[in-house]
Amino acid sequence: MPRDLNHIIISGYSSSESYTSPLNGRERVSPFRRDRNIHGTYLKDELQEAINSFKQEIDSEYVYLEFTSEIDCLLAFDSFEDNRRGDHRFVSSKLERISIDGEAHKRYRACVYLNTRGISKFLRKIEEYLNPDKNTKNGNPRNQKLLNNIANIERATLKSFWQESEIDFPDFNNEVWWEIWLRRDNISEDVNEDSDLVFHLLASGVQVSNRRIVFPEHIVRLVRTTGEVLSTTVLYSDKLAEIRKPKETADFFLSLDKDDSNEWIEDFKERTVNHTSENSILITILDTGVNREHPLLADYLSDSSMDSVNPEWGTADAIRDGHGTQMAGISLYGDLSEILGDTSQINIYHRLESVKLININNPHHPDLYGAVTSEAVSRAIILNPENQRVLLMAVTATDGRDKGKPSSWSSSVDQICYGENGTSNDKFLFCISGGNVETLTVKDYPVKNFEEGIHDPGQAFNALTVGTYTNKYNIDQSLFQGAICLANPGGMSPSNSTSISWDKVWAIKPEIVLEGGNLGGLNNGVIDPESLRLMSTNSNFQTEMLSSFGDTSAASGLAARYAAILKNQYSNLWAETIKGLLVHSAFWTDEMRGNKPIEDLTSPEKGSLLRSVGYGVPNLETALRSANNSLTLISQNTIKPFMLEGNLVKTNEMHLYELPWPSDVLMDLFENPVKLTVTLIYFIEPNPGNKQYSNSYYYQSHGLRFKMIDAGESLDHFKERVNKEARSEVNQGQSYSGENWILGSKLRDKGSIHKDIWKGTGADLATRKYISIYPVNGWWKSRKKLMRYDNSVRYSLIVSIDSPDNEVDLYTPVLNQIDISI
Repeated sequence: MPRDLNHIIISGYSSSESYTSPLNGRERVSPFRRDRNIHGTYLKDELQEAINSFKQEIDSEYVYLEFTSEIDCLLAFDSFEDNRRGDHRFVSSKLERISIDGEAHKRYRACVYLNTRGISKFLRKIEEYLNPDKNTKNGNPRNQKLLNNIANIERATLKSFWQESEIDFPDFNNEVWWEIWLRRDNISEDVNEDSDLVFHLLASGVQVSNRRIVFPEHIVRLVRTTGEVLSTTVLYSDKLAEIRKPKETADFFLSLDKDDSNEWIEDFKERTVNHTSENSILITILDTGVNREHPLLADYLSDSSMDSVNPEWGTADAIRDGHGTQMAGISLYGDLSEILGDTSQINIYHRLESVKLININNPHHPDLYGAVTSEAVSRAIILNPENQRVLLMAVTATDGRDKGKPSSWSSSVDQICYGENGTSNDKFLFCISGGNVETLTVKDYPVKNFEEGIHDPGQAFNALTVGTYTNKYNIDQSLFQGAICLANPGGMSPSNSTSISWDKVWAIKPEIVLEGGNLGGLNNGVIDPESLRLMSTNSNFQTEMLSSFGDTSAASGLAARYAAILKNQYSNLWAETIKGLLVHSAFWTDEMRGNKPIEDLTSPEKGSLLRSVGYGVPNLETALRSANNSLTLISQNTIKPFMLEGNLVKTNEMHLYELPWPSDVLMDLFENPVKLTVTLIYFIEPNPGNKQYSNSYYYQSHGLRFKMIDAGESLDHFKERVNKEARSEVNQGQSYSGENWILGSKLRDKGSIHKDIWKGTGADLATRKYISIYPVNGWWKSRKKLMRYDNSVRYSLIVSIDSPDNEVDLYTPVLNQIDISI
């Protein structure tokens, strides 16, 4: 059945109800069994020795100490934080994975700041622990939860602040770049708290980058010096929180040449209809610049829509074949190899904008790419302040060492997407490439794909991270006799990086996959024929108009094009909703599912599928339009997750939707199959810092979840169940078995977009018209001093019902119930 119907907005179909969540479900600290006298005396000696050792280096009124846990025992991280006076502060945490006699174990470390009063307070806690008269009501030693699991206390060194688990600490005498994270004390405004330290560093001969990033609780700077100098400067600043290795370079795929005739180009231009105006949607390309004089680009990218983060670079794309120019062609037209030889009309409704982010021909020192990216976006807004835009960046770090953990770059991307506050209109959809896997031998695929994580900043919660799949399979046997394709049609592309190796608390990445090309195998070697690539515009167009292109760069360009087309169709839809529609419309190919129905996969198989190719391949036609037998409802709403009640921050409200439902039609379908798809999406405010093992520290500002009424369940029982089952971000309760989602809450409730599918009969779906949206924990709730508890946030809810019967009309009965269609 043709998809020629607008999706339906369901504004006004929700009600707000007060909402109370039970205690969070994070891991609880189980005290290690101790002899209090032996352990308490040991800790006093350890503490004093560590303090003396630190003060031998500098006579200060504070110390940095490192606390190490017993094997497989959590530390009571929250107890290291003095929320009232700040006399002792929890700075950062680490998880070490170790092997003992061939078995895997965990050990935790906490870096803690203590001033003179903080030292006295900690000593007093040990004295109370040793004193039986101070026992708790249960007869346990006071402060047992804090002290029993501590195995060692040592003076913190520079290495204590090092957050790169997979990279060795640099040689102390080598001059290298460092990314230093400094604590903010003034959280209400930026008062340049790092200025004194920067002055001291410059006076010590340290090179300090001009750019900085400000997060809710941290300031991030880049400095170049030796570890030895850093130990005598930054280490003895009471602002130090973390040290990381900067992202040094960005990776691109520089493609082969592609010959084509000028006649094809002229025919292509004649078939192309330019529907754009000065108010058109823009795709903002943050890349290597664009050679806008290319005949296929000149009409859609004006000179006034180009800039560079470094004016000395200019705005042109100077590298061979041109990466930014290729991104421009793919995001404007799609894969040119699919349309050049066609005869149909090509309609263009969006325009381009370019900000040169890096200059390959003029390598420079590592930069704070988060700050550079923010500056690039700001420059774009200045160029065209009135236009709506989709942001596109295929520049990534060269590795996936972050393993899902937020970096300064990914956190900046999240900050750009989030905007000024939870309900502001300055939010962006940011399409980012997942980063490429380098396949050197036939055996690398798909093993390396499962091992190599998404590249920074692709772990950003709010960004749309794009991976690759492929339908390219033609190899010219006259040129490559006996060659075979590495990936089967519909399968994951050899270039696709994944999040399989990440800790499962982090977001599902990539969210979607699009065409990224294929590779061939010949005599155990890898070949890269042009027939397995996409085609785009070449920067050296005076000699060759077109070049082959591919990998996650091309896929992210295709995604941005889809987003711009959607935004042109539905100008009032939020950035969150556009991202949601692309994910909502995505499907897993037969090849991805191993030619099995998705419901037949085991939970681990579904988890691996999600973390390999996300939710699959977006269907632009489905994302754009409904059909009579395929109905999509959209709600854009605002919720206030938390509130201050007395001195406590609590959950505030839930939204209950009574959806306009084609109940009669569904009931008539009776035992016939139908499919329900639900997608919930929102943007979080980031608060990075490596304190993830604490109950009080969350990266995300808040979370939202959805639940749906079961067939035959009363509304009162459903409301009670939603409140009863709400859980925090980690170790959530079991999903209510009656909902029968294909993924379930344990798989879907990661990051800030949650999609699930239900399959059943029309009769079962007929009564399931209630859905609830409720909050779960985040730092807006746990970090009361940051005063975000009164903030409201936007979210988008997308619900679709599909029937395989082309004669069924689900759309009209719902349209008759509502007032507004978009």
